[in-house]
Amino acid sequence: MQLTRFTDYALRVIMHLAASNGALMSTREIAAIHNAKYNHLAKVTQWLAAEGYLETVRGRAGGIALSRKPEDICIGTLVRQLESQSVLVECMREDGGECRLAPACGLAVILKEAEESFFQTLDKMTLADVLSRQRGLFDLLINMNSEK
Repeated sequence: MQLTRFTDYALRVIMHLAASNGALMSTREIAAIHNAKYNHLAKVTQWLAAEGYLETVRGRAGGIALSRKPEDICIGTLVRQLESQSVLVECMREDGGECRLAPACGLAVILKEAEESFFQTLDKMTLADVLSRQRGLFDLLINMNSEK
């Protein structure tokens, strides 16, 4: 399974904001840290704000911040929302796709089961868990944020 770039960036954004301890950051700052295109990251942050993950403050001193505590952000829920339009294989599309093997194939059932196991693992993790799980990640994020 491969996550979309949109999901990858969304996860990076929330990690940076969690490490900012409530300080506002701009989308441009996070885009620069990751050498990402601002326009793409702006779409990500707009989506995160619309879904209630971020607060946005307009104006010269504005920026974005998490609207929830890291321990209240379930990684599984977030990734499910972000990846809801992606399917592992064509026959798993809502319209069934165009695979000629679909009527007799057992692979889709197995892949759906594997995908659900993937999400069940993510459902056990919060943003706070992600930040504390790998030694040094939180410090790295703080350093990256301060280099802005």
